[in-house]
Amino acid sequence: MYLIEILQRCATLEGRIACVYRRLAEQAHGDSGTARLWRELALEQETHADILQRELRSFQDADDSGAFLPEYQERMDRLDRLLCTIESRANTLQGRDDAFATALAIEQSELEDIYDDVVLQSQPAFKLISERIEASLNVEVVRPPAAQARRRSKSTRKVR
Repeated sequence: MYLIEILQRCATLEGRIACVYRRLAEQAHGDSGTARLWRELALEQETHADILQRELRSFQDADDSGAFLPEYQERMDRLDRLLCTIESRANTLQGRDDAFATALAIEQSELEDIYDDVVLQSQPAFKLISERIEASLNVEVVRPPAAQARRRSKSTRKVR
């Protein structure tokens, strides 16, 4: 399996996971905090997919297939099977606990490890861009809860 194949499959898997998180957000419509969490996780996965697609295009533009990494074939196949199971489970969730168990299964999968490995196999400029995008995502995700906590503490003071 060449690096460009891994990039394509990972981008597809990241997109599918984003769809699962978006589905969880729709199902949590009555709980805005939980829905926001699912949307943020979906955005992170969509960003990963976009990063991977951009790197794939740069390899294709250079007519380069990247390194041959046969050990990834089985890992990718295993991830695909796991994601099929998770997607099925996401269609039949019975509440918040099931949703969090589904998210835990996603987050404990090998996809993040493979994503990191792919970034390491890629060109230096891609690594730098990926790190910057990841850092900006982490800052954006952290800010809203902190701002919300400040608002809660202000409203608590008014009640007293």
